[in-house]
Amino acid sequence: MERIHFVGIGGISMSALAKLMLSRGAYITGTDDVESAEVLALRKLGIDIKIGSNYRAVEQADLIVYTIAVGEHKDLNLAKKLNKRVLERAEFLAEVSKSYKNVIAVAGTHGKTTTTAMLTNILVCAGLDPTVHIGGNSLNLNSNLRIGGQEYFITEACEFNKSFLKLTPDYSIITNIEQDHLDTYKNLDEIDIAFNEFMEKTTQKVVINADYIDDIQHYDKDKYLTFGLLEKGELCAKRLLQRNGKYSFDVFYKDKKLCRIKNNILGEHNVLNALACVGLCLILGIDIEFIKQGIESFKGVERRLSLLKTKNGVKHYQDYAHHPTEIKTLLQTLKLIKKGRIIAIFQPHTFTRTFALMQDFVQCFDDADFLYILPTYQAREAYLVGGDATDLFYNLGGRINCQYCSNFESLSYELDKMLEQNDICVWIGAGDIYQIAKKYLENCN
Repeated sequence: MERIHFVGIGGISMSALAKLMLSRGAYITGTDDVESAEVLALRKLGIDIKIGSNYRAVEQADLIVYTIAVGEHKDLNLAKKLNKRVLERAEFLAEVSKSYKNVIAVAGTHGKTTTTAMLTNILVCAGLDPTVHIGGNSLNLNSNLRIGGQEYFITEACEFNKSFLKLTPDYSIITNIEQDHLDTYKNLDEIDIAFNEFMEKTTQKVVINADYIDDIQHYDKDKYLTFGLLEKGELCAKRLLQRNGKYSFDVFYKDKKLCRIKNNILGEHNVLNALACVGLCLILGIDIEFIKQGIESFKGVERRLSLLKTKNGVKHYQDYAHHPTEIKTLLQTLKLIKKGRIIAIFQPHTFTRTFALMQDFVQCFDDADFLYILPTYQAREAYLVGGDATDLFYNLGGRINCQYCSNFESLSYELDKMLEQNDICVWIGAGDIYQIAKKYLENCN
């Protein structure tokens, strides 16, 4: 029995990989910094997890898998001294993917997780029994992992640290390409280069948003299928109709209408995510009725504009948005369904992103009636002058009504005074803001 030790096992990707290897018969151990919900769920499966470090598990392990989010770690230092086999998360994911016949990777600055989960639901409806690794919890699966057969492996492919370049997918989806992760890349040109390398590594077909077709360096029409709204792309959505934030649309492929689809999740951006899934599934030869069924029965992903709770007539939503484009799209979507005000609570994610995209952040909250800004979730980073949450607050400079709250108590006090019946309260960010939201909802009157 292979013994695998995961350092940072509570991460959304790491926990899925740990569960997958457990299902294959490996003996799994792990360490993490905090007692998270993921850690507790893994413990229920019988996985031995220590908070901090676990020297004994390292000594006994055949392989150590780590996420770069842990930085310098005692377990890693010991593993290197003992000459243990050590793989970073992306390297291990690539190794895992090699045991499947068809590898499908979903990449892009925004929409990866939703598109991966939606694509999964279609293949399940079509009876293709995929194995799936998702960067979030699918509400259809109630999990970030689906253990299926060896024919299809679907995975989210992240551009941070150029992780997606470890993969060699058979098929890939590119949802969009924007400036982000500027702790990895100097500028958008470097991001384009990385995405082009990822597309070139895709061996069969690439499905790409038509808005980004000019970013492809070596365009081969036989390798690429483009999608977009209205007349953009070989595959396009027409006659969009919106009702209560959800869109229905006709799907056309090369001027031929295939069907009409009604999305079950909010937002025009999810029309594009659905089209990406349609394109990939057509390539795989999946019947259009299964595609339609899979999209229309898709419930969404946790922390992607998901309803946390309705309390005292206020609907509390949570969203993982941490990039200005995502935040602007989120708030525009909420405008379609609001009856009262939109009260936004934002936890900036990393100093480098806030610093590099400051002017975009200043402009992306315009559709909120009031904004509360929380201290920056620094993740893997050291403090950066000019990239703090307080810098964002001062740069907003009266553009919208906003307030900086340095701790939970001050936020809770202000929300209790602010919130009224029919308001929408949306908790925004990729850090631990979801835990803050749950704590508030448990304690508020």
